[in-house]
Amino acid sequence: WQHLFWIFGHPEVYIIVLPAFGIATSIIPTFARRRMVAFPLVAMAELLVAFIGFGVWAHHMFATGLQTSVLVFFAAASMMVVIPSTIQIYAWLMTVNLGTPVFKAPLMFIGGFITFFVVGGLSGIMFAAIPFDQASTDTYFVVAHFHFIIFGAAVFPLLGGIYYWFPKVAGRMYNERLAHASFWCTFVGTSLTFFPMHIVGLLGMTRRIYTYQHGLGWDTYNLLETIGGYVLAVGLLMIAVNLIWSARHGAPSGRDPFNGGTLEWTIPSPPPHYNFAVIPTVTSPYPNWDLADRDEDIRRLDRDELVLTGGHETPSTTVNDAALSEIAHMPAESAAPIILALALSLAFAFLLTTHYAGAATLFGIAALVLGAWHWHEPEGA
Repeated sequence: WQHLFWIFGHPEVYIIVLPAFGIATSIIPTFARRRMVAFPLVAMAELLVAFIGFGVWAHHMFATGLQTSVLVFFAAASMMVVIPSTIQIYAWLMTVNLGTPVFKAPLMFIGGFITFFVVGGLSGIMFAAIPFDQASTDTYFVVAHFHFIIFGAAVFPLLGGIYYWFPKVAGRMYNERLAHASFWCTFVGTSLTFFPMHIVGLLGMTRRIYTYQHGLGWDTYNLLETIGGYVLAVGLLMIAVNLIWSARHGAPSGRDPFNGGTLEWTIPSPPPHYNFAVIPTVTSPYPNWDLADRDEDIRRLDRDELVLTGGHETPSTTVNDAALSEIAHMPAESAAPIILALALSLAFAFLLTTHYAGAATLFGIAALVLGAWHWHEPEGA
């Protein structure tokens, strides 16, 4: 049962942090004012993190009596995941270093993310050392590492992304001064809440503890964690106030307030329901900076070329170079996907609880729904 839990529980953390990597890779070039350094390597590294992340789960079980050969294998896998993560960190830092960075709120949150990701990664790689892993299992050191990654590395880019795409969604700018203040409160609060947990963990404080005796040397650190929690809450409240107020009273943002390089910055803010009036020409990862392509889009719109006339039409591209090949007619709206997802989820839940007849029935329903969905004629066909 521990294997069953951790083969889900640990890859899940890597999957949670993957969108954070993507957000960082989107924000950094915009505010560094240059294209991403080693972009293909960054993309490959993100895929490697996802792949290797499925082979490290048993380092949570080093104190359960596993064979030495098993310990060595999972320790090696835990070390390997550092390599693609480091590639991304160096690429992000080099992009900022070689550019002319503008330290607006989204980039500040990405800077906080990199800081927490490095610290959390360093504490994580320590678990690849089998004796240390066995000594620190079920202590607050593990709690500290987990929260540096799950909050510092996963949530900070989300907060930066909210600030970054807020003008595109709302059509209004947030308050930059309040955004900077919210960053520093959130950064200091996160550091103060979770870093002392490393120390009390090394001093012997175990996980899942709700009280303890005075005089164990934990009091000051836990007091700092409590203070940090309140500071963090103030920072998050400031973010909420900033966004709620700015959504109604912020200055108009215009189409592209940050001179972003990606495709969403080529359309108005907020975006129209149809998104793009013409199928955009994309020849690089930063199409908004390819002015010749944008001029060609305008000429195509004038000639009524590559315009999706309605319904569920979508462009279809070639596999290797993503060149436009045809306009595909997609199926109309359908409840089949949500029914299929629910049926499969319940089927696996029934399997885990040994209700095999119910699981078989649900798999049958899923097969019927999938067949009916694919039998449906595409709209306009």
